[in-house]
Amino acid sequence: MLMVPLWAQAGELSANQIHRDPYGMIHAEGDVHLQAKDFTIQAKQLNLDVDAQSGDMVEATVTFDSGHILSGDYLKRIDLAHFSGKNIIYTDCPEDAWAWAILADSATLDQEEGTFVAKNARFEWGGIPLLYVPRWEHALSRRSGFLMPKVGNSSRRGAEFIAPFYWAASPDWDMTLTPRWMSLRGTMADVEWRHRSKLGREEIQIQSIHDQQTGKQRSRVRTDMVWRPATSIDAMLNIDAVNDGLYIADFPSDGDVAAAAYLTSTAALSWRDGSDSAILSSRYQQVLGGASNTGTLQILPRVETRHYFNVGEDQTIKLAQQTTNFKRDVGVSGVRVGLQPSWSKPWQMQGGAVSATWSVLGQYVGYESKQFNDRSSSYGALASSLQMQAIFERISENKQWRHEIKPVLRVDVSQTKNQSNQPRYDSSLLPLSFSNLLQGNRYSGWDRFERMRRVSMLLASSLQNKDNTGDVRTVLQGQVGLVWDGLRETVDANVAAAPTRVVSNVLAEMAWMPFANWRATMGGQHNPDLKQWVERHASLSWSGESQQYFNMAWQQTQPSYATEAKAFSLAGKTRLSQRWSSSITSQYDVLRKHMNHTTIGAAYHHACWDFSMEGFKNYQVGSKGLTDMGWRFLLVFEGLGSFGDS
Repeated sequence: MLMVPLWAQAGELSANQIHRDPYGMIHAEGDVHLQAKDFTIQAKQLNLDVDAQSGDMVEATVTFDSGHILSGDYLKRIDLAHFSGKNIIYTDCPEDAWAWAILADSATLDQEEGTFVAKNARFEWGGIPLLYVPRWEHALSRRSGFLMPKVGNSSRRGAEFIAPFYWAASPDWDMTLTPRWMSLRGTMADVEWRHRSKLGREEIQIQSIHDQQTGKQRSRVRTDMVWRPATSIDAMLNIDAVNDGLYIADFPSDGDVAAAAYLTSTAALSWRDGSDSAILSSRYQQVLGGASNTGTLQILPRVETRHYFNVGEDQTIKLAQQTTNFKRDVGVSGVRVGLQPSWSKPWQMQGGAVSATWSVLGQYVGYESKQFNDRSSSYGALASSLQMQAIFERISENKQWRHEIKPVLRVDVSQTKNQSNQPRYDSSLLPLSFSNLLQGNRYSGWDRFERMRRVSMLLASSLQNKDNTGDVRTVLQGQVGLVWDGLRETVDANVAAAPTRVVSNVLAEMAWMPFANWRATMGGQHNPDLKQWVERHASLSWSGESQQYFNMAWQQTQPSYATEAKAFSLAGKTRLSQRWSSSITSQYDVLRKHMNHTTIGAAYHHACWDFSMEGFKNYQVGSKGLTDMGWRFLLVFEGLGSFGDS
């Protein structure tokens, strides 16, 4: 075996016989191997012009670093970017796992333009010829052309056929034109435009159809735009709007939630400098399900600012402000101005094992509301809180077990006037939960502020195990919480209609992790007056290798706690073999006795192609009990594209 180092662009050549003439031509025979910068050549015979970087090969295979493989009885390297040949075999499959290939009498591969063009070509899958064409052309990189079509079937739309066309107009923007034919609805036009620059990105999608069933023109507009004109300034515009509330139920797209009640459009301009920030934003919500949108409250616009000032070594003053213009066609509209100064001082000892934070909070809110006539009103509130916690731990003698107990105690005191006659826009009293147990004021937004003489208590515990390798794993977690209210007054009986109690519901939650990938949780709230669990939930989950998982969850809520609900959900994915997997997602509304959504699918994974098939059934919210049933499949060939629908 002889080896010859070539120039940097050519690489290194080895063969049984190598001859080099005075004119820079190299002739190699027998087990020829050329390792170049972007590809590898194996051939029976090779003639190479080192100066021109061109040559020809006999019984050769070119393996590109990008994954393409080109073989032929005769191959010619025209220049650095172009190959041509006769009796060609082309594939994007790994060399040891060929599944599909394009066989042709002749072909040209253009790395500069990113194309593969073949004449008298046939497509073989698993060695079986499936398609013959006199001319085959597909893109190896970003390039205009038809994408793989998609097919599917639905009880609401009938048979579906989608034939997208991709237009790579320039390096910084492109478009996809996607006609979507539906046997029960007609043909939908779908145009998506995308642009990227140093400033940011813009995506705009417009869909429109003359619906055969309704006899009306129906459409949807979506945008996703993000810009960063300066390091401290960000801007965004996300629009999602339809011309009727049932559009999403009839024509769902990827990412749509079947049970969604609103479409939301937002715009924002934000500034941030360290911990200080300011945001100018707007939000428009559109009711789905065919209901009227006249009573929906819109934010047009809102200004928020936050400023932080350090006082001493560990004290912080925060000043937050929010001004919002609320607008709706029917109901109360107006302007709300809120100002919220706060001060906090932390303290700790024993290396943080014992700590406390004292905070003082003020809030002033003023309204200029309109309902038949103009009306001004305002309220103020002053609150103080002290939160203390300690961490106690015990470690077993063999150092393998650690038990931690963390009690937390918070005292909240506040004074404010009655707010029953104040407007209420975007705020509500949040039900008690572990997330707001230590929050103080539980009203969302700025419309209300609680009167408090309150003591909140949380006791958390965890058990950890360290194995022989030194890995630490939490085996058991639990927490219990409750609130003692010494004042028992509400600032607005219309919001908190149920009388307040001295002792709140008892919150409890426990999580058990018997094995590394298993987790079982259960919890809820017990009402001591009603002597019943007003909220209960439980789940069992497992996660494994190769994206395998399983999750089963159940939740029940009584009307005395929040909106009555009872639901069961199931989701999972498992491998049936090395290449086959199956999946399921399902949610059943026990209270209303119908399935919100169900999907059951199977998938096959190969090194250079994938296949998946899925059946679905979705309950269409707001459509008077209609359901949508159907199936879809997706066949993806590595390097060629996909056929079907995801």
